[in-house]
Amino acid sequence: MPGGNANWLVTGPGGDPLVLRGHHADATPDDLAWQDTVLRHLAAAGWTVPAPVDGLTEYEGRWYGLNQYVPGQPARPEDRDQQVQRGRQLARLQLALRGLGDRIRQRPGWRPQHTGPTVLTSLDWDALVSALAAASPRLAAWAQVAAAAARRALADVGVADLPVTVVHGDFAEWNVHYTGGRLTGVIDFELSHLDSRPFELAMARTYRAPAVVAAYRAELARLGWPLSPLEEAAIDPVYRAVRVGLAAWPMEQGRRTGRFDLAVIERQLSRSGTSPPR
Repeated sequence: MPGGNANWLVTGPGGDPLVLRGHHADATPDDLAWQDTVLRHLAAAGWTVPAPVDGLTEYEGRWYGLNQYVPGQPARPEDRDQQVQRGRQLARLQLALRGLGDRIRQRPGWRPQHTGPTVLTSLDWDALVSALAAASPRLAAWAQVAAAAARRALADVGVADLPVTVVHGDFAEWNVHYTGGRLTGVIDFELSHLDSRPFELAMARTYRAPAVVAAYRAELARLGWPLSPLEEAAIDPVYRAVRVGLAAWPMEQGRRTGRFDLAVIERQLSRSGTSPPR
């Protein structure tokens, strides 16, 4: 979409493929520097990720940078073996990122999903609902109901004590690359920030890939970092909060442009565990 991310495959000085990435219009140098720190950390740990090759360049109000090329293609749809691979790799990725958050703190402009209606601190939830109400009073009322229900569900399990770590933020099948049936790399850390492991599971779309969850839990246990009882209890409430948070993105787009994608907003709210108010 206009103002979104864009990528071009280019050839580096040595003949190797690189990716020129144009970042979305709201990206800032501090925000992107945080992301690059995560990518460099993982690359140093042996992960194939789109690590930065050099610094950022600003052109006509947008930021651009060269990144390493990640070979392979996503598996869509995944078979069961690929779901198992993705679950194991998610556990290993989290272990590789464990402790990094203590050094780099929260990504500028972000917060954990369980601490607010959206992960972006710049989004004003009340303003979004008010703008949506002009286009669809029914969906605006539903958004308020869903947000309130998510807050109650989170409070009921005591998420104030939920631990946070650096998360990928979108470890879905389209961001995991395979070559010859074997995982070869992970892309798109645009949503990476400090959040909970239940948030990571929700954003990985594990609700439709049960083998991912089983393999993830088994690998975490093998690695000695299983989910805590609180994290297990928070999985469903955080999922519901994530759906509210995902509704906020098209709400913000509509607020800016005056054109709301009501079908997308309704789809997210319908997965929040609430029903539209009568």
